[in-house]
Amino acid sequence: MSTRTSVVRRSRRNAVVAAVTAIAAAGALAACGSSSSNSTSGSSTTGSKNVTAALSQAEQVLNQGATRPTDITVGTPIAKPIPTGKKLVFISCGAASCQLQGNIVKEAASHLGWSSQTIATDGSPEKIQSAFSTALRNGADAVILNATTRAAISKQLAEAKAKGVAFVGCCSTDSVGDGYLYNTSTPQQNAKIGKFLAAAIASDAKGKNANTLYVDIPAFTILGALGDSFKADYEKLCQGCKYNKIDVALPQLANAPNTIVSYLRSHPDTKYVALSVTDALGTGLPAALKAAGLNDIKIVGQGGDPTAFQALAQGQMLALVPFDYYDVDYQMVDALARHFTGQKIEQTAPPLWLLNKDNLPSDYTKLFPNVADYQSQFLKLWGK
Repeated sequence: MSTRTSVVRRSRRNAVVAAVTAIAAAGALAACGSSSSNSTSGSSTTGSKNVTAALSQAEQVLNQGATRPTDITVGTPIAKPIPTGKKLVFISCGAASCQLQGNIVKEAASHLGWSSQTIATDGSPEKIQSAFSTALRNGADAVILNATTRAAISKQLAEAKAKGVAFVGCCSTDSVGDGYLYNTSTPQQNAKIGKFLAAAIASDAKGKNANTLYVDIPAFTILGALGDSFKADYEKLCQGCKYNKIDVALPQLANAPNTIVSYLRSHPDTKYVALSVTDALGTGLPAALKAAGLNDIKIVGQGGDPTAFQALAQGQMLALVPFDYYDVDYQMVDALARHFTGQKIEQTAPPLWLLNKDNLPSDYTKLFPNVADYQSQFLKLWGK
């Protein structure tokens, strides 16, 4: 393999890891398989009463999801004074979104009188392990790392536990315990995302058959729970609607829009596309659909960046459930504050918000928190 090819592949993987982390869907990597497809369908003879009831339920879920959250999910104040002077280390994948998280962690830590250093990596296991070891050598009191597995950092995690160094993270398939203090955006917590996306399609279809293509990235095992949730809720809320799925392997992500367009051309009855990771699969998709003359396709997905938000504002996408960087990062710092005061850590999910062009914040050219005054709410819990 040439040096150039190696760098390109590493950059692509780095970007994908950042995108999947960004929507709380990064996790243990499985072997990259080839694209595949499968399909199931609901009954075509579903009674009209059942269809009407399902549509009503979908609209209720849609209204619930589209209402902007006003409260953070952590609710118990920290009863004891939070010690100052703690040293945090945030291990970054090196992409812009990961760097943003490092800045948010630093801001949250500063409110507690703590320092926070970001160690950039290229997202590869060896670089992450090296960064973790560096943090331990440099006297970190706590390490924050997203989208990893216990197995990938087992040596470093054992060393951290032995030294009394706290470890928290998000977006992992692993359970907390044995040195892993806190994990948010878990597969169980993310199930609601699938329900919101299914409701958006069912409500838009108005009880008519809404054949949908779900696009998955099987290399990220944590996405499996989201796909299962979406399929189950889609079949409940859009009775009689057909469901199809294709898998896109990591080496094929750059060609994902063409893969999706090819499927839609050969299945002209499919009118909706649900993306497991909007950032990784949706870039260039609206343009590819337009170029192919597929102007009646509607897209939903989890995740989102300013490019996706612009597509949403322009009606090129139907609905998105974005990742709330701000709340997630403050939640991880909150967990550490509870740990350092000996208080029980709340294993909280981040607040979720289903966006459409009508409720999209006006300043969508940059990332935004789901809870507008999240910071003041956390500071109140911290006695600051």
